Amino acid sequence: MTQRALDDVCRAALAIPSEKREWVPMGAARSVLNQMQELAVAALWFYDIIQDLRITREPERDIDEMMVKAREITTVEECVERARTSTSDLCRAIAAFPDEALDVEVTLPFGAGQTASMADMLYMHAWNLTYHLGQINQMQLMLGDPEMH
Repeated sequence: MTQRALDDVCRAALAIPSEKREWVPMGAARSVLNQMQELAVAALWFYDIIQDLRITREPERDIDEMMVKAREITTVEECVERARTSTSDLCRAIAAFPDEALDVEVTLPFGAGQTASMADMLYMHAWNLTYHLGQINQMQLMLGDPEMH
């Protein structure tokens, strides 16, 4: 499911004309490139949580640091390549995750103290990929391309 979600969002992002990949709708939304930069590194964050069975560091700082590094990636094509590698590693970790740890809860770094089970965490990257697929598809429609890629 996670690999399929990645395939879908990558296909959609690559279908956006290269000259429009940094377009920011209404001056406030995130560009396709910016969203793909996040997806290039997001699996690494989830991987660490799954490996440690908890959020072990300062997640807000870690996310900020990851996004600084992500902004160094300058093309959607490179984002796709990095996302494929990191998501593949994450999927192997998900497949090896022990059933007895599915109910372990972690406090998320967002959502004002919201908690999630490790079972939820195993799915969260797929959810994030699907969310960004919807955002990129909306931008594609705004650019006048009604074809679902």
